Amino acid sequence: MKSLFVPAVVLLASSTLIACQSIGPSHVVQDRFSYADAISRSWKENILLNLVKLRYADAPLFLDVASVVEQYSLQGEVSGLGQFPAKNGANPSSVGGSVQWADRPTITYQPLTGQHFTKSLLTPLGPELILDLVQAGWPLEAVFRFGVRSINGIRGAVVTRAKAEPEDPRFPQLIAALQTLQQRGDIGVRREKKGADEEAFLVIARVDNEQLNDERRIVTDLLGVDPALTEYRLSFGAVSKGKDEIVLLTRTVLDVLVELSFDVQVPAEHEADGRVGPPLPRDIHVLSSLHVSSGKDRPSDAFASVRYDDRWFWIDARDFASKRTLSFIMILLALSETGPPAATPSLTLPAG
Repeated sequence: MKSLFVPAVVLLASSTLIACQSIGPSHVVQDRFSYADAISRSWKENILLNLVKLRYADAPLFLDVASVVEQYSLQGEVSGLGQFPAKNGANPSSVGGSVQWADRPTITYQPLTGQHFTKSLLTPLGPELILDLVQAGWPLEAVFRFGVRSINGIRGAVVTRAKAEPEDPRFPQLIAALQTLQQRGDIGVRREKKGADEEAFLVIARVDNEQLNDERRIVTDLLGVDPALTEYRLSFGAVSKGKDEIVLLTRTVLDVLVELSFDVQVPAEHEADGRVGPPLPRDIHVLSSLHVSSGKDRPSDAFASVRYDDRWFWIDARDFASKRTLSFIMILLALSETGPPAATPSLTLPAG
């Protein structure tokens, strides 16, 4: 009996010690990507829900994941009891053990309120930020229609509950010409340091081929700037102060969200009973690159879906344009952080 008892105790003890050596490394990949996927999905759904709420004149609320702290514990013990030699023919020897596993995540949420809300959602986007997105490869037409109210006084469409204004007929012509320049790589941004200040310039290249300069002439003529220049001061405002300046009157992130909320498809009965306000005039252009469907049943194949009141609202996983638009809004929200740095999501794992 002794020859069987001792190896059993040694085997249980060694297996328990091996399990307790280190559990962190084996969970790094799984936990990192699982939490990243969960946070990304919740962020998409939070933005979609706020678009739906704005469509119903409900107040938006953004809840950020401020931190994620994951704690693991694995404890084991082994015990043995033996009596040798046995008395009266009975041997009370025994061997036993236990393993305890605990997973205790702590997640902290931070609502976007007060000064942080004001600076992130109600501060107009910087003109240089708009051009940085263009230079990074985002389609100029989409960036300008989302982020710009006017360029040197040429206005785009404005759609809110308070007012709805059609766009200047010159606006689409100007955007089309700028889009062509972007595709050719003939437009960019240059920054110049002057002491503590930084000045941004919009660069519009001039090429030798006169035929390729047609779009450039359209842009300079419409904007009323000097065609002989290749760089123009880039500023925020409604009216240019000279022929060497291009001013952008930009939107706030909340402006963009409000306008996009009109792309949310609502049930006909909700339009009829006034829950979503009066319909828009037919001649008003709405940002139609986003399509949000609605229905009573939860969709089976959705890029993002949320429930509001008694309805489901979603973006179809096969709707590439809508998916890109939602991703663009997520980028705008991230770039609009103009206040003090907020706590970013972090994941802390004991590695031993």
